Amino acid sequence: MDSFVFQTKDLSAEFNRVVLQQTRLAREQLQSLTSKQLEGIHEARKCFKRLRACYRLLKSADKVTFRQGNQFFRDLSAKLSVLRDTEVMSQTLLSLRADNHGLVDTTIFTFDQLERQLVLQQRETIAQAMTQSQLVSDQLGQFLHRYKQAEQSTLDADVLLKALVTSYAASRRSRQRARHSGDDDDCHHWRKCVKYYWYQLRLISLLCPPPKAQLNSLETLCDLLGDHHDLTVLKVQLARVASAEQSLQALITQRQRQLFKDADDLAESLFKRRASHYDVWLTKRWHKIVP
Repeated sequence: MDSFVFQTKDLSAEFNRVVLQQTRLAREQLQSLTSKQLEGIHEARKCFKRLRACYRLLKSADKVTFRQGNQFFRDLSAKLSVLRDTEVMSQTLLSLRADNHGLVDTTIFTFDQLERQLVLQQRETIAQAMTQSQLVSDQLGQFLHRYKQAEQSTLDADVLLKALVTSYAASRRSRQRARHSGDDDDCHHWRKCVKYYWYQLRLISLLCPPPKAQLNSLETLCDLLGDHHDLTVLKVQLARVASAEQSLQALITQRQRQLFKDADDLAESLFKRRASHYDVWLTKRWHKIVP
């Protein structure tokens, strides 16, 4: 069974169980790191995203706890971002190169230059990542100690459903903004909204299962928007290469346009309901399935 899911109708107990479980998991991932096995950093950051999605459930009822939890895990994730960004850029560059054969010599030269730069950058960040991981692990240990001593957070069905509707509305709204502007930052914001919504639906997937196709489509949408953002990060790195020329920028722009089109087409069915209609639908579904 997926551990990131509410297993009983006692929502407060389930919230606190999931927070502790995801925090412990993140700490275990960081404690298992070696200089040659760094995947735990990526896994820990995924735990932090799930935890932020959890704390967003409390936003309407307990703003203080929401802000504290959301900021704490956001800051921890940022401390671990350097190595992950370098790895993502390397993977994105390899994928972009594999998908585009017959490149002109100047573009091939830029690819080669970028690859060498990223290899050097990755070597430099490994030591930093190991140090930061230890510091973050220590902070997680302190958090676990404080959490067990503190008053437990409470969550009821009304607050939970309101949070889900808010996440749905934010995903729908941010999609419209990204469509209108075409801006990379707006696309990234849309991705974050969709990710939180997807994680929150996963939390209730045992108590009140959403249509399976919906969860699968949301995961695919997150992947498409994630690939779009990875190309944005690569563009920033590309700007630091003196020989970078327009043909490579054009490849990235072309790929991003296709990813956005695919994401937008997929989102059409996922967010077709107005937020008020979704609220009515979700509330009826919850009370029908969860007596």
